[in-house]
Amino acid sequence: MSVSLEKEIRVMAEKTGATVKKLHDFNTAGVLEVCIKGNWYRTTCNEFRSFDGKRRITQPIKQPGLRDSFDDIVVHTYDYNGPVYVLQTNLEVIKMDTETLVTNPYIKTTQKSISNSNRI
Repeated sequence: MSVSLEKEIRVMAEKTGATVKKLHDFNTAGVLEVCIKGNWYRTTCNEFRSFDGKRRITQPIKQPGLRDSFDDIVVHTYDYNGPVYVLQTNLEVIKMDTETLVTNPYIKTTQKSISNSNRI
């Protein structure tokens, strides 16, 4: 095999894009919820870690065993006050309670968005 062909194969096999594993500083198996305008919505762990607002986790206190009834499971809900990351990265941002997903760290987040009354 020639050297140039070998080099071309190696370049094609390199991974591109996000190669760093995202940090999850919380229990991803729990029920993850975010609060938008006073209502709680269930979300994925990727959106949960990038949501700039109130977040909470609901999880069972004790893992049920085999043949245990699901009616007897006691759950615990607690507010999560961990770091906020830019979506799909490990870049931490300052929490400003904008009730939005943080997708770009350079967008001005000093004001909450104003609803447009002309929308249908």
